[in-house]
Amino acid sequence: MRNWLIYEPPGGARPVLEDAEKFVTVREGFSKAAFFLAPFWLIWRRCWLALALWAVAVALVVVVFHMADLQGGPGIVFLALPSLAVGLESSWIRARALEKRGYALAGSALARTREEAEVAFFQDWLSERPVVQPQQTPRAAYRPEAQGVLGLFPRPGAAG
Repeated sequence: MRNWLIYEPPGGARPVLEDAEKFVTVREGFSKAAFFLAPFWLIWRRCWLALALWAVAVALVVVVFHMADLQGGPGIVFLALPSLAVGLESSWIRARALEKRGYALAGSALARTREEAEVAFFQDWLSERPVVQPQQTPRAAYRPEAQGVLGLFPRPGAAG
């Protein structure tokens, strides 16, 4: 089972099936596509700040290895680290990008596939109806009758 986050579009959505298409579903967990194709994945998901940070990290690794005169295997491993970070944090990166565009977290669902998660979420979402609370009449505040002294303090005005 995987955890899926469902984001509601900016401005909200009415609980009708037509508005369900506007929701975005994000799977939590490692993304192979984000790892192997990090810059393209970041561009496709419109995660511009993460793309800039990824490019800076790759450039920094290249500069450090060029200055240290290192070549071969270690360079490839260290060049994969920024992409590994994107793959591991892909759901978080995408969620932040959606929130910056005005999307709001509407809920989450545990399911094997995206379709199962959407069905589980929308069944609950479509069945929600505003609950009307019965109108209550205001009551007077509770004030106990004075029956004597409780404790060691005398009543004001009493002879001591």
